[in-house]
Amino acid sequence: MFSFSANAQENVSIGPVVGVSVANFRGNTSAIGGNTDWKPGLTAGGFYNYSSKTGFGFTGQLLFTQMGAQINNKTNKINLNYIQVPLFATFFFGKYGAPVRPKLFLGPLLNFLVGARDKDGNRLNPESGPRVYNPFDLGLTFGAGVNIKLQEKIWLNLDARYGLGLLDVSADDNKMMNSNWGINAGISFPLGTYNKNTGRLRTR
Repeated sequence: MFSFSANAQENVSIGPVVGVSVANFRGNTSAIGGNTDWKPGLTAGGFYNYSSKTGFGFTGQLLFTQMGAQINNKTNKINLNYIQVPLFATFFFGKYGAPVRPKLFLGPLLNFLVGARDKDGNRLNPESGPRVYNPFDLGLTFGAGVNIKLQEKIWLNLDARYGLGLLDVSADDNKMMNSNWGINAGISFPLGTYNKNTGRLRTR
């Protein structure tokens, strides 16, 4: 997977990302009391960026994100922890290589549930017996941001996004979906150059 002109400009980067998620449920929340509120949480993980001279690019991320909601007039919480895989089509504004590049992005979001607990740490999905919350959720994410060059080939990546859950997160078919806002910051480092004509990646 390696090989073409050594002086080609690198267009693939990777790096860490951290952020804040503010989550709630949409739809029928009567099964959990009907009175939900937004719940803050942490996002952390890593990402892969590809950008082309045309302005179009692709971003893939692997994230741990705390979601759920506050319930019962904020006296309790539903903490749903997910491994998320967002896959974005990205459009960058401005000249390729410019020090500041605004961007818009849109794409599917795969959520894999790794924990469901209440405010006191009690399991909401029992080890045996029927589940309360489904193990998988599919969503759509869109947002905007800006990439800022910190030094040659190292960029600060900032974005704000909204995640719209498309599947029922409750195993009882209550038609209750995830909803969350996110603000994230990451640092990207060069990985190599992808040649779309050959489909090959030349690493550093």
